[in-house]
Amino acid sequence: NPYFPFTLQQEWKFTSWLLHSRLSLTTIDSFLALDIVSQGSPLSFHMGKQLCACAEVLPSGPAWLCEELEPKSPTKHPVCLFYCQLLKCLQSLLSHPLLALHISFIPQKVWTSVARVSLQDALPPGTTVLGVVLSSDKMNISVMTGNCVAHPVLISLANINASI
Repeated sequence: NPYFPFTLQQEWKFTSWLLHSRLSLTTIDSFLALDIVSQGSPLSFHMGKQLCACAEVLPSGPAWLCEELEPKSPTKHPVCLFYCQLLKCLQSLLSHPLLALHISFIPQKVWTSVARVSLQDALPPGTTVLGVVLSSDKMNISVMTGNCVAHPVLISLANINASI
C-alpha cells in the first residue's frame, strides 16, 4: 500500500490537508466529530492525537546537511553548502505516494553509444536503470538576506512521467 499508514489516496490527501491546515488538535477533533465527516468515508483516525500518531509513522524526507566552505578569496560572510545525500533523495522520490502511479520501471534501451548499451545489457534480468536528472540555475534570494545568491541543484528521475 503506497499510502501506508492510510488506506486510500483519498484519505492520504485529506490527512495531508489537515496536517497543513494549521488547525489546533481541539479544532481537528471538532471537525472529525461532525456527522458529515464521521459518517463519510471510513478514516484510520477519529481524533487529532490519532492523526498525529499516524503522521509520525510516515517516512521523513532526506535530512539537510551543511558544510562551511573556505573559499580561496576572502568573503564578507561564510560560504555554506547545504545539501542532502543523493541516494536518500532518490529513495525519497521513489517512495513518495503521489509519484507511485507516475514512475515507470519498464526497461528501455535509450542510449546510443556501444559502451552504454553494453552496460545496460550487463544488468540482471528484471532490472532497469534509473535516469537521474540534475539541473542548476542562479537564484537571487533578496528577502531578508541582503540580496544573497544561491545556486540550487535540482534533482529528479527520468523514470517519473514528465507530464506531472
